[in-house]
Amino acid sequence: MKFKIFVLSCFGLGFMPIAPGTFGSLLMLATFLAVNHFWPIQFVSVFFLLAAMIIAGVFCVVFAGAIEKNGRKRDPGWIVIDEFAGQAVALFPAAVTSGTVLAPAIAAFVLFRIFDIWKPSPIREMEHLNGGLGILADDLVAGVIAGTVVCITTLLVRFAQMGG
Repeated sequence: MKFKIFVLSCFGLGFMPIAPGTFGSLLMLATFLAVNHFWPIQFVSVFFLLAAMIIAGVFCVVFAGAIEKNGRKRDPGWIVIDEFAGQAVALFPAAVTSGTVLAPAIAAFVLFRIFDIWKPSPIREMEHLNGGLGILADDLVAGVIAGTVVCITTLLVRFAQMGG
């Protein structure tokens, strides 16, 4: 049980006294930037994000749902592996960009946190799903929206730089 709590809290970051979700997201950002620095190959970055998202997502759905059910508290704040997975989704445009990944990665982090905290529709609706899927789904949707904004912004900046 302690191992599950350790992983669901992103190695204890979920127990930070303030902004535990932000720390879970920061862990993904820092890990992504480290992977990209040491292996600056698009395939490696994309594979890392995909693997991290799937592993964290499965762990969240299976184990966070059981903990939520046993504790009778919906989406306990210390479970931040969902933010870790959602941040991975938001970082996909940074992984496939040509050139530096730092600016799109930071933009993805900031936008993901904004959407995850603000929870506009359809993100808010995902919270109504039961169990671990409900814990995870809102973060995945926030990641998709943040990643889409980063992707569109990156394309517009490149278009403007080309003189278009």
